[in-house]
Amino acid sequence: MQITGVTHHRAVQPGDHAKHLAAALDGGTAQRIGPWVIEDGAPADLVALLTMGVRPTCLDAASLHGLWVPPRLESVHVFRPRMGRGTRLPDAAPPAATAIPLRRRQGQPVPKLQEKQMPLLFHGPAARAWPGTDPVPSLPLVLDHAARCLPSVEAAILFESAIERRRLTLHDARRIVAGLPHTPRRTLARIRHDAGSGTETRVRWWCEAQRIPVRSQVVVPGVARVDLLVGESWIIECDSREFHDSEDAYECDRARDLALRSRGYVVTRLTWKQVFLEWAETEVMLRTVLRHGDHRRCPAGGLTDPRAGHPGRGAAGGRDVTAQIGPETAGPAR
Repeated sequence: MQITGVTHHRAVQPGDHAKHLAAALDGGTAQRIGPWVIEDGAPADLVALLTMGVRPTCLDAASLHGLWVPPRLESVHVFRPRMGRGTRLPDAAPPAATAIPLRRRQGQPVPKLQEKQMPLLFHGPAARAWPGTDPVPSLPLVLDHAARCLPSVEAAILFESAIERRRLTLHDARRIVAGLPHTPRRTLARIRHDAGSGTETRVRWWCEAQRIPVRSQVVVPGVARVDLLVGESWIIECDSREFHDSEDAYECDRARDLALRSRGYVVTRLTWKQVFLEWAETEVMLRTVLRHGDHRRCPAGGLTDPRAGHPGRGAAGGRDVTAQIGPETAGPAR
């Protein structure tokens, strides 16, 4: 992944590009740092890593690629090649080095994180050479590192985000998963193509782990598409920060909830904070709701189609279907 203002010396194109960089170096608006030409305005958090002879990967690189990223802030995920027994890269970061975590919101650094310093977490498996001249590795390598590093549900969030944002296909994702060790390969076989947000992936993953029937992106005729349908009649809406912050979205969500309730559905709306920061408490309450058994009741009219959006179809069968209740076709995703 290329980053504006950061150019590897081997990636300099002859002609206007080379002239531009030479003029920037001569004029003091660019500098050489190792193999890189760094222009003014380049992301300072990324430049700090490159200065230490490492490149971002896993959560930090996934954020630069524009994916949903779980709020795990324990370390800065980096990698570097193993140049040979007993050798190191010039100016390589010492094991105790720290850096600013690389997180983006709507393409911009998150201001409150710019003052934080986290220890570096080095990723394997170690390569003999850099995989390319881009300062941020390719998405397949980032996801491979993430799958070997993170809890399975957090890795799944990255994979399903990449699919939803059309950074790669479900087929591409499965090829990456096929090359993993046995444990992550087995658990990540459940990734799907139809997740609408990272919060949705997190909650659906939990339901599947409990062996509770759950369907994603289900269309209720006359209302709209809903995030998750648990059992026959329990709808869980997963409110991400991105789509539910405005007053209009708030009003629309409540109107939908009332329409769904009038059709016999029970609606639970979970916030990003409840799913990621308060999950222990949230899980206890979700289990209590399940014990009540209301999710087993058919909604008014018995409209549920048991064949639509079966939990295993999207993950294992490869069928590109959207779960639907009733005869209407699915509308655009929210």
